[in-house]
Amino acid sequence: MTDWCPDLSRSAAPRYLALADSIEEDIASGVLKTGDRLPAQRRLAVQLGLDFTTVARGYNEARRRGVISSLVGSGTFVSGDKNTVPIGALSQNPMRMAAPDFSMNLPPEPSAPELQAKMQKSLRALSADLPALMRYQTFESSEQDVKAAGLWLHQTGLAPDADRILIAAGAQAALAAILTILTRPGDHIACENITYPGIRSLAAQMGLQLTGLDMDDDGIVPDSLEKACKTIDLKALYLNPTIQNPTTYTMPEERRRAIANIAARYGLPILEDDPYSPLLPTAPPPLAALCPRNTWYIGSLSKTIGAGLRVAYVQAPSKKAGWQVSRALRTGQVMPAPLTVALATQWILEGIAAEICAAVGKESAERQTLAAHHLQDLAHRTDPHGFHVWLTLDNGWTRSSFASQLRGLEIGVTESDAFTAAGSSAEAVRLCLGGPVPRTTLNTALETIASLLDSSPEQASAYF
Repeated sequence: MTDWCPDLSRSAAPRYLALADSIEEDIASGVLKTGDRLPAQRRLAVQLGLDFTTVARGYNEARRRGVISSLVGSGTFVSGDKNTVPIGALSQNPMRMAAPDFSMNLPPEPSAPELQAKMQKSLRALSADLPALMRYQTFESSEQDVKAAGLWLHQTGLAPDADRILIAAGAQAALAAILTILTRPGDHIACENITYPGIRSLAAQMGLQLTGLDMDDDGIVPDSLEKACKTIDLKALYLNPTIQNPTTYTMPEERRRAIANIAARYGLPILEDDPYSPLLPTAPPPLAALCPRNTWYIGSLSKTIGAGLRVAYVQAPSKKAGWQVSRALRTGQVMPAPLTVALATQWILEGIAAEICAAVGKESAERQTLAAHHLQDLAHRTDPHGFHVWLTLDNGWTRSSFASQLRGLEIGVTESDAFTAAGSSAEAVRLCLGGPVPRTTLNTALETIASLLDSSPEQASAYF
């Protein structure tokens, strides 16, 4: 029933609530029946003379009440009751019916049945040794685990040295341990002025002072780093140089060499946080390859395999430095979870990790194509191989007003404040296109965002 059009004039409620009420009333009266397809949101907005976002919010409210459901690839349908999903729209994962939360930094999830079967089979195989994996392990990583770590690090352009490899329970644990041996409360560390929120949290918790460095389209500006080295007693430089979170830039090789040379001259340790390189067909050489004596390289699996796989492989600048951080890791985390490490090792050695990473990269590219279509007229930056979008706001929108409007539509974004190391935050937000939400739901959300930014905040608020 794609010609359905409600009469909202009888309701004094806000238009989005009036629309949700009309859907419920017409279901109760029999005008709408189970399985009926509702009109596309943009078409209904034109018919009702409403803003697109108002209709989207009305549909979201009806979906929240359980009276309509989205059928991936086909549209929106009337549910039989609040516990029924239309035939053909069944899903075992309730998140697949939810509005996307663009604020969660998750990679897309592999959905190919063959790959999922391999992952599950590998996990079942570990159960044969489950009692051993539930015990405390020795402080030294096993030969197999180090071999897997070396294979993972090698794909990013490193020549791994087994004597310098450490295994941590994720990048955040690794960063905390490294900073423990490099810094004391009150010390200064430098980073991109728009940077990963995790380093901001660690600095605050450890009483460290962050120095945000100027950036251009290639990453931090060498002159800004040089000036900071001359005027501040920097203890470390944190960088996320490949498909940076959130701006999505990748520092080119020439810029990396310039940064490496400055760090080498001043003896400045570099913390190279590099979770996204495996998504690139060809990545520039890591800073750890250009400045090996100064660089701590951290390659985690959470952004290419799965956010719940809390494993990070660290290559220390020397065996002695690695031993010092190994003690800090033991103090802070005792050990990475043996079951998690064993699963990561098995997936890497069996080639499953490479398949997952390829699937994540392929799905990310598809999602970036959707984003490029809807956001083509908006100021934004992205990498076709990653799953972030850095969206700059205009037309009177502030980051707070934009995020507030989207929260009303049950769409989450992350405001620039979370990423700003120093100075005023830009009027910008980060969108993360990953997670378990299907492309069709993602497409609708991106269309909503584009339509919202096509109007001013005053025009949008008139409908809420």
